[in-house]
Amino acid sequence: MAGLDAGHLVRKPITLAPDSTVLEARDLMIKYNVSRIVVSRDGRAAGLLTEKDIARFLYKEVPARSLGEITLDEVMTRNPVTVGEDADLKSCAQTMLDRGISSLLVVDAKKKLKGIFTKSDLVDAYVQHYAGAHKVGKFMTEKVWTVSPDEPIHMAMLLMNMHRVSRIVVVRFGRPVGIIASRDLLPVGAVFGTGTVGSYWTARPDIIAKKRQQWFIPSGIKTAFVASDVMTRDPLVARVNDDLADAAYAMVRNRISGLPVVGRKNRLVGIVTKTDVIRALAA
Repeated sequence: MAGLDAGHLVRKPITLAPDSTVLEARDLMIKYNVSRIVVSRDGRAAGLLTEKDIARFLYKEVPARSLGEITLDEVMTRNPVTVGEDADLKSCAQTMLDRGISSLLVVDAKKKLKGIFTKSDLVDAYVQHYAGAHKVGKFMTEKVWTVSPDEPIHMAMLLMNMHRVSRIVVVRFGRPVGIIASRDLLPVGAVFGTGTVGSYWTARPDIIAKKRQQWFIPSGIKTAFVASDVMTRDPLVARVNDDLADAAYAMVRNRISGLPVVGRKNRLVGIVTKTDVIRALAA
């Protein structure tokens, strides 16, 4: 990947002004199938608005105004991380890992906004330029949190919450038969008033206090849903000796963020994610 820098990956961002509304941002996200909007002022990045920012704001309090009355300036993440057009992709990957972020804004020497690229763009670049460089086994995560198909769904919720992970592998006799991502639990979380990776869908102390008085899922309901009800069945898998670029391609092509890794007799031995691919690129 010699000579490849941030300028090669940059894409034109979807932008709005700080005084635009959350409703406008939401409509653009849906229209262009994107998960983030760059908030710009005079050609410079003033902030970044993601789907998570909107959800965090709405669940923090019950807004007294409609989405069309709330401005981006109130909700956006300020001082987004930026890189220059000549930043090499290895350093960009390391920056994402160090800062725990999924996108970088690209600016020129005068700090004018040039564009944006995401973790998925870096993974795609890895696919195109690093075929044959690494095996899946070198960068996979060996520790995988699992549940069985008939375990109550709240067990997957608890594991995600306790270990700050966004996916759980469903196993039967040591073999992966499904995978549960945090987005699969959104409908369940909405019904039960619980979070999936954080804690609760609200930051309001009065609501949290009430939720803490009951079990993670209300008594009488907690056994109604099991892992097999929400899991994605027969998940794509990778093998230890597979080319990491092939695993990365499968993630990009299928718009997923992780693959269970299997060894002999198709038994689960780890998991490989987009973040692991970024680690390989940074290394």
